[in-house]
Amino acid sequence: MAEFKESGNEFFKAHKWAEAIEEYTKGLAPDSEVPADTRGLLLSNRSQCRLSLQEWELAFADADACLKLLPEHTKSLFRRATAHEKLGRVNEALMDYAQVAKAEPGNLPAIQAAARLREEVMKRRQKKTDEILPSTLLEALRSKEGSPEVIEKQVDACSKLRGLVIHRGMAGAVVSAGALDVLLQRVGDSEAPADVRQAVLQTLVALASGQEAQGDDDDGGFRPPPWADGPIAVTPVTEQVRKRLHGLLLVETLRRASRGRAASVRHLGILLGYTHELEDVEALEALHDALSFVEGGEVDVQKAGLMGFTCMCDRRRRLGGKGTVVMPTLVVFKILESALSSSSNGDLLGCLMAAIWVLFADTDRSEAQKIDIAELGQRILEPFLASNDVGHQANGLNGMAALLACSTKAAARMLQLSQVPFTAIMQSIQRPTPGPEGKAAQGYAVDCFFLATGDVATRQAIIGCGGIEILITALSDGQEGSSGQMHAKLMAVLSILAAHNKDVREEIFERIDFMVQLRYALDSARESANAARSADKEAKKDRKGAPTMLEARRLLRALYESCACLTIHGEFKEVLFGSKKTLKAIQDLPSAQDLAEDPQLAFFYASIVYNLCRSTEDKTRPKKDQFPYSEMNDDDLNAIEEFYEKMPQEGRPVKNGEIDAGSKELAAKLRAWCVLESGKKAASHGAAAAPGAASSLVGHLGKCAANGSVRVKNLAAFVMKFLCQEKEHRPHIVASGGVRTLLGLVDLEEDTARDAARQALAQICIVTNPSMMNYSEQLDSVRPLLQLFEHRHELLQFEGAMALTNLLGANDELRSRAVQGGGWGSCKDLLFSDNEQVQRAGVEAMCNLCLAPEVLELFAEGKGELEIKIFISFSASEDMQMALASSGALAMLASCDPVAEQIVKHEKVEVLFDTLAAAEHPGVQHRVVAVLGHLFACEECPEELKTKIKGALQAKEKKGLQSPEAASIVKELLQSA
Repeated sequence: MAEFKESGNEFFKAHKWAEAIEEYTKGLAPDSEVPADTRGLLLSNRSQCRLSLQEWELAFADADACLKLLPEHTKSLFRRATAHEKLGRVNEALMDYAQVAKAEPGNLPAIQAAARLREEVMKRRQKKTDEILPSTLLEALRSKEGSPEVIEKQVDACSKLRGLVIHRGMAGAVVSAGALDVLLQRVGDSEAPADVRQAVLQTLVALASGQEAQGDDDDGGFRPPPWADGPIAVTPVTEQVRKRLHGLLLVETLRRASRGRAASVRHLGILLGYTHELEDVEALEALHDALSFVEGGEVDVQKAGLMGFTCMCDRRRRLGGKGTVVMPTLVVFKILESALSSSSNGDLLGCLMAAIWVLFADTDRSEAQKIDIAELGQRILEPFLASNDVGHQANGLNGMAALLACSTKAAARMLQLSQVPFTAIMQSIQRPTPGPEGKAAQGYAVDCFFLATGDVATRQAIIGCGGIEILITALSDGQEGSSGQMHAKLMAVLSILAAHNKDVREEIFERIDFMVQLRYALDSARESANAARSADKEAKKDRKGAPTMLEARRLLRALYESCACLTIHGEFKEVLFGSKKTLKAIQDLPSAQDLAEDPQLAFFYASIVYNLCRSTEDKTRPKKDQFPYSEMNDDDLNAIEEFYEKMPQEGRPVKNGEIDAGSKELAAKLRAWCVLESGKKAASHGAAAAPGAASSLVGHLGKCAANGSVRVKNLAAFVMKFLCQEKEHRPHIVASGGVRTLLGLVDLEEDTARDAARQALAQICIVTNPSMMNYSEQLDSVRPLLQLFEHRHELLQFEGAMALTNLLGANDELRSRAVQGGGWGSCKDLLFSDNEQVQRAGVEAMCNLCLAPEVLELFAEGKGELEIKIFISFSASEDMQMALASSGALAMLASCDPVAEQIVKHEKVEVLFDTLAAAEHPGVQHRVVAVLGHLFACEECPEELKTKIKGALQAKEKKGLQSPEAASIVKELLQSA
C-alpha cells in the first residue's frame, strides 16, 4: 500500500486534490493490511484534501477517524477543528484548536484561531443573555401590584432597560421584546405609582433620543443642536419609536398625571421634543407647563422645557422646504414668552431663538401665510428689551442677536421701527449692570452690534449716536469675556466702522492703537476657535466657558469681513505692512479645517489675500453679465452682493473706475511677505526664509480653492499669478503644495482666471527641477502647459513651451504623455510664429520630445521629412539658442539608426556641411559633428555621402574646432575610416 501513499502525496503536493483522494482511498481499502499509524496518516491527508475541496463533513469524518488511531496527531486535530468551524460547531472547534495550541505552543495559526473563537463564543453567550434580559425586565414591569418591593423592582427594571439602550446600544433588542407596548401601557395607567411613571418616562426618553451607546446623560442625550442643514440621521429603530410614540402617547393624560412632579414634567418635556411636532397643541402646552414650572428644587424643569421646544424647532428647521410652514400661534407665543422670562441658559435660548427665527423667516409661504419678521420680532422681544430686569433684558438681547444672525435685513428694519432695541443695545454696552447677568447682557449687545454692522443704515446710526465713543470706552474697560471674546467682537465692530469712510477711520485710529488692538482681537478669536474645537473633539457636556464652533466661526467671519473691507485701501495696507505681527495674526486666524469647512470664511480669506497682493493697476469688479456673475446661482450672487453692500461706499468696486489699492511697490512687498514670511513664527520675523521653505498662506489658499465656490477659485487663481511673478517665490510655492492648487484651477470657466492659473503653473515649471514635484503633479501639468501653446498671447505661448521643455527632461512617461496629448504637433505649430523667441521655445520643446519612443517611431517610418528640414535649416540660424536647440534635436534623432537612415536620404542633408563650416560656437560644432558621425556610421549611408562627410570633417578640423568633444569625434571617425 506504500505506493498509493506515495502517489497520493505527489498529487497532494501538486494540489490535485481529487486525484490524491482517489490514491489515498485505494490505500485505505478494507481488504488491505495497512498498519494503524500508516492508515491514520492516509486518513489525515485525505481529510486535508477534502478541506481544500470544501467537503466539510467528509473532512471531519476522516480527521476524526485518524484521531481514533493516532489520538496525539496535532495536524488531524487542527483539520478536525477547521471542519468543526466550517460546519458552525464553534465550541467543538475551540476545544480542538486549544488542544493543538497546548501541544504545540509555537503553532501560531492554532493560537490565533483559538483566541478568535474564544471571543466569538463569549459574544454568542453574551448575546443570548442580552436577548433574554429585556424580556425578563419587561415582565417585571407588567405587574400592577403596588407594594414597595414591586415598585422598587420596577424602577430598577427601567434603570436597567435604559442601561441596555444607552450603554450597550441595544435599543433594537429592547423594542423587539415588546418594550413600547409595556411602557406605554404602564405610563398611561392612571393607577401606576408616580415613581414608576417617572422611571418609564425616562426610559422612553432614552429610546426616543437615538443616543445609543453613550455615557450617563441626565438630559436624555440632548445637546444644543449644531447649526447644520439636513435631518439628523437616526436608526430605523429610533424612527419607529418616535412615530409610535407620536401616535400613541396620551399627552393630556400624562400632563395631568405629572402635574406637580418635577422629574416627570421634566422627562415628559424632553420626550415630546423628540416625538411631537409644532402643530401638536397638547404637546406644546406640556412644554409650556415645563417652562412655567417654578418649584423644581434640584430638578431644572424649565431647562427641560427649553430643550424639548428647541429640539422640536430644530428638527423642523432641518427639513428645509420639505417641512410644513410654521405660524406664530398663540401657544407658540406663550412658550417663547415663558422661555425669555425664565431661561438662565443663554446658549440653549440662543439656539431656540435662532431656530424659531429661521422657521418664521421661511419665504416659501402663500400670501395668507406671509409674516412681517420685523414686526413679529418687535412684538416678541421689545417687552424684554425694555425691561428693568437685567435677566429679562439679557434674554431679549440674546433673541435680538439670534434674529440678526438669521435675517439681518429684518432685524435692521426692527431697529428702525422702534428706539427700544437700539437703546437697550447701547445702554448694555455703555453701562452694564454689575454681576453675571449684566455681563451676559453686554455680551449679547456686542453680538447685536457686530451682526448689525453689515447694514449700512445701522452702521450710520451707530456712528451718528456716539457709538464709536461707547465701543472704545467698553474696549478700554477691559470687561472682556472668556478668552477675550468680548474684546474681539468689539474690535470686529470697530473694524467694520473704520472701513465705513476715511473720517471714521481716522477718528478710530487716533483714539486707539488700532493695529495692537486688532492683533489682540485676532489672537483671542483664534484661541476661542481652538477652545471650541477642543470641546467638540472631546464631546464635552460641560464646555467650561468654551464657545460652540458656530459662535467661534461667526467671530472669525466678522473679523475677516472687516479685514476684507479694510485691506481694499492702500493706506491701510501701508500701515498693516508696518505692523507685521498684526499681519501675521490675520494670516494665522483660521485653521486649515476652518477654511475647508466654512465657505464664507474661505471667501473672506481669499479676498484678503487678493486685496493684499493687488495694486491700483489691477482690474476690480467685473460686470454682472460677465463671468463669474453670469455663471453664479442665486445664492452665490446674493452672498457676494451682501458682501459688497457691507463695504463702505468709497471701497466698493465700480464698473468703470478704480480705487486706491496701493502702489505696485507696496503690492510687491506684501506678495513677498505672503510667500517668504507668512509661515514664520512671530519671533523669527526679519530672518531670511530658508530655500524652498513652505508658505502657510499658500497652503491655506489651497484649502480655500479646493473647497470654495467659483468666486473663491477665481480669486485664488489671481493670487497665485501675483505670487509666482517673482522667480525667488516659486520654490516656496512648490513646497507649499502650490502646484496641486494650480492644477485644480487650470480649467476654470472664466478666461482671465484660467489663464492666470496656467501662466503661474508655467512660471513654476520653467525654473523648478521636476523632481521637486511629485509624479502625479508632473503628469497632470502636461495638459495645461500644452493648452498655453494655443493661446493668442505670445508670452503665454513662450512660457508654456519653456515650462514644458524643462518638465520633459524628467522621464519617458512625461514625454509620452505630451506626444499623446498632441504635443509634437503643437510644438511644430510654434515654429511658424513670427516671434523668434516663441520659435526657439518650440524647437527646444521638440528637442526634448525627440527622446519619446513615439516620436522616434514617427521619424523611422519616414513621416518626419518636414521636421528634419526645419531642424537642418534652424541649425544654421544666427540665433545661437535656436541653432543649439535645432542641432541638438538632430543629434538625438540621428543617434537612432532607423532615423539616421531617413536623414541620410533627405534632400537637405548636405546643408549640414555648410552649417559645420560656418559654425563658430563650440556647442553647435559638437552637435553638428555628432549628427555627421551618426550618419557616417549608418549602414544605409551611401559611399558618396560618406566621402563628403569625411571631406567636411577634415576641412573643419584643418580650420580648427573650438569644441574638444567635436575634435575627439572627428579624430576617431577619420582614424577608423
